[in-house]
Amino acid sequence: MIKESILPSINPTIPIILASGSESRKVMLEDAGIKFDVITSHVDEDILKQEISSQSFEKQVIALASAKALAVSKQYPDHIVIGGDQMCVWENQLFDKPGSAEKAIENLKQLSGTEHFQHSGICIYKDSKPLWQYSERVTLKMHDLSDEEIVNYVKLENPIHAAGAYKFESLGCNLFSYVEGSSYTVRGMPLLPLLKSLRDLEIISLKNT
Repeated sequence: MIKESILPSINPTIPIILASGSESRKVMLEDAGIKFDVITSHVDEDILKQEISSQSFEKQVIALASAKALAVSKQYPDHIVIGGDQMCVWENQLFDKPGSAEKAIENLKQLSGTEHFQHSGICIYKDSKPLWQYSERVTLKMHDLSDEEIVNYVKLENPIHAAGAYKFESLGCNLFSYVEGSSYTVRGMPLLPLLKSLRDLEIISLKNT
């Protein structure tokens, strides 16, 4: 079912669908003033991840984002469909969404005091054809956190559905000593490159408000 976004201010020349259930991606597009709908794809990510595991993480996030966009584009060929994916990588090990508070605490204890990477892929499809794709990597260094800090953070934000077990857009930013790259990418979507591509494709413009 299509779910409309809130408070749109830019009307696209072609209707836009975000093929993602990510609340963070939805909020970023809403904050950018884009009018769009949300339709979550039902791609089996676990199977796809196994199939593409030999590829670089940059290629993997593009493949996953593309699979989501393509699945929705097949249903809505007259729409612009945006697909996105994100991977948290530490020492070449992929950190999936923890799924539980216990696993989130375990992940944060591993990340504490170290560097890791967030890979984010984004793509645009129309009529089952790719119009644009892009990936970006951000380096993050986490503070040397105490067990008490980690447990308290997980209790406060319950980041069990967040790649890396933190929500950078809120309290999670306090976990880091530095970030090299875009905060949008850490949150799950390279927003500015996406907006530029939509503009270049003449899908959005501040003239269409």
